[in-house]
Amino acid sequence: MGTAVLVSASNAVAQTDNSLQQQAVKAEPMNSVDPYEGFNRSMFAFNMAFNDSIGKPVANAYNNVVPQPLRTGVSNVFDNLSTPISAVNCFLQGKVEDGLSEIMRFTINSTFGLFGILDIAEPAGLEAKNEDLGQTLYTWGMWTESNYLVLPFVGPFTTRELTGGLVDSSYDPVYINWIEADEGERRLIYMTDGFIQYSKVVNLIDDIKNQPDPYVFSRESYLQHRTNLIYDGKPPQPALDDFNFE
Repeated sequence: MGTAVLVSASNAVAQTDNSLQQQAVKAEPMNSVDPYEGFNRSMFAFNMAFNDSIGKPVANAYNNVVPQPLRTGVSNVFDNLSTPISAVNCFLQGKVEDGLSEIMRFTINSTFGLFGILDIAEPAGLEAKNEDLGQTLYTWGMWTESNYLVLPFVGPFTTRELTGGLVDSSYDPVYINWIEADEGERRLIYMTDGFIQYSKVVNLIDDIKNQPDPYVFSRESYLQHRTNLIYDGKPPQPALDDFNFE
């Protein structure tokens, strides 16, 4: 069934946004530090067309039909499920206090917050840390250079982030010890989480499309986002002649 969905989506996309598809075909690498730019632009065009034809209408329907409090509760549940992995990576980076804070967040929200529906930890001063193995690998100095990569449907990553995410998901204690989800159930949960996150920002995509070069704008914004995560919101000022890709 998953293959059929992908094929149907691909056919719909191919029929909806020819201008973006043509842009992807004509695009040639312009940035030597973006070695996958040709592929990335093709996937970016595909994702934009998918957004216009399928993603945005579905996300808007979800936002219009489901009441805001319920949407917030669902989003909180998925945010809560990611907390244990964040805690593990806090400890791996030597951020013991942050790791303990994440454990407290998860414990409080999973119990008093009704399995995470209510985020009562943040008002109590326990803010989410959002750590992952991609950030940990950079912190360890094991993988300091990383390339930008755009995948169909799921969007942008860096190669380090993607690798770290795959490792994180393989041992995630929430799905192994708590939910006890099999591989298929995990994929469904991840897909649902991705849609929930997408539905929160879907209306911002039009702003990206209005940029002189939407792909470059999206790339630079995403890499800046990853850099801010690595440095906990306090990245070093880059030299004018140096471009750090993450």
